[in-house]
Amino acid sequence: MKQVQKGFTLIELMIVVAIIGILAAVALPAYQDYTTRAKVSECVGMISACKTAVTEYYSSQGEMPTSASLAGCAEADDANTQYCAPAVVADDQITVQVQAEAGVDADCDLILVPNSADLDNGSPITGWTGDTDCDNKYVPANFRS
Repeated sequence: MKQVQKGFTLIELMIVVAIIGILAAVALPAYQDYTTRAKVSECVGMISACKTAVTEYYSSQGEMPTSASLAGCAEADDANTQYCAPAVVADDQITVQVQAEAGVDADCDLILVPNSADLDNGSPITGWTGDTDCDNKYVPANFRS
């Protein structure tokens, strides 16, 4: 009489462990990139809020603000973030520094500049151009160059 095998052989278990190891090796870097993007998006939210304040200031005053506090952007104590330095408004642009603690290689900047045609002819700001020196895989599409 033939005995029926019950359970898994050692080879089958080793194959399953190897497959799980390969999947983990692929998933872990992707997850780390995802968490870094989430931290950088905190800075994107900060610069977006400041963009609204600067646009409102420009609409009411007819000129760009010369500082973040003049524009009404969040001050250092009000920024309420651990990965971003407070917004800086100067030279007709908004800059937020993403700190290395967010997972980026080194401190880098997110920069928003209003359309120059709007500023040249005094019309309301109709759009902004984003720029960054951060790695493109961590920033939203409107900041990628």
